[in-house]
Amino acid sequence: MIEFKSQQVKSAIKEQLKRKSFTYEDLADHLGVSVPTVKRILGPEEISLNRIFEICDFLGLEFEELAKLAHFSDAHDERFTPEQEKFLAKHPMHFAYFMKLCEGRTPLQIAEEFALSPRSTDRYLIALEKIGAIRVTGRQRVKSVFRRTPKLGRGELARAYFERFIQSAARFFIAAVHQSLSRPAQDRQEPSGVTVHSGRMSQASYLRWQSEIERLTRSIAETSTLEEKTLPDSELKTAVFFIANAYVEDSNPYLKPLNGVFGEIGNL
Repeated sequence: MIEFKSQQVKSAIKEQLKRKSFTYEDLADHLGVSVPTVKRILGPEEISLNRIFEICDFLGLEFEELAKLAHFSDAHDERFTPEQEKFLAKHPMHFAYFMKLCEGRTPLQIAEEFALSPRSTDRYLIALEKIGAIRVTGRQRVKSVFRRTPKLGRGELARAYFERFIQSAARFFIAAVHQSLSRPAQDRQEPSGVTVHSGRMSQASYLRWQSEIERLTRSIAETSTLEEKTLPDSELKTAVFFIANAYVEDSNPYLKPLNGVFGEIGNL
């Protein structure tokens, strides 16, 4: 469970008010109270959960996101239900739409980007709400029901999309590395590259490293979500991480081309 620390929460709220250029007057107007009351709420007075939820609504943050900003979290993996997997696997456009919502895009922004009609937007939202993947907040904001983007798992949804994900990522990194290598060394401000490592180890060690990689992946996703909401666009660029792992028998036929990635060695 999340450990509730009111002073850390209040500090995070004040920081977000400052970053978003909101005043105490703006918050007071949203809460329907006076400015002195806001100062007491964010000062020595005890703050209730209901009040925190109201402030989160004003800041455009979920409670869990505010909790993360206050340096504590309640992390756990979330997965699609079998019904959601089945629907999203059979309806790729709905899955793509849902992923845009998970990125923090609003229905209006998605409609503008893809030239969607109001009728199409309604159809997407109705279908996603019907399978329990989204909800509408009190201020008519559409939100994913998941705290973070769910894993694809090992079922129908993963089978439908894993190959497309891998091929898209591979094409991206081929282009990115080409671009990086074509620039003079002094102009390469951000490192980019691809590293593939294979080595023999016990299953216990493999599982330990897999768990650590998953932890780092969650941390990357949480950092991205928070900074996109709390930092100005001028401080942000897109970071891409392509992370994959497998544990196979030494006799696996696909290891040979992987191990020979630098070329074949033969008699001279």
